Amino acid sequence: MIKEQYNYSEFVATPNEFLEFAEHAPRATMRAPSFPLEDLATGGTVEMKDLWKTGITVIEFGSFT
Repeated sequence: MIKEQYNYSEFVATPNEFLEFAEHAPRATMRAPSFPLEDLATGGTVEMKDLWKTGITVIEFGSFT
């Protein structure tokens, strides 16, 4: 038995699957809800809404796999 791969080299979706995803996907112009973040410099907690007050904020979500 061949175990399915977790990561794949190509994402294949039917047109309907893609349209359904695109309809519900967040837009680049949408603001995310506020949530707590760890300040890596201090180890403290900061709210996302407080970072927005200082200007444009970008968060990158990475993967450990």
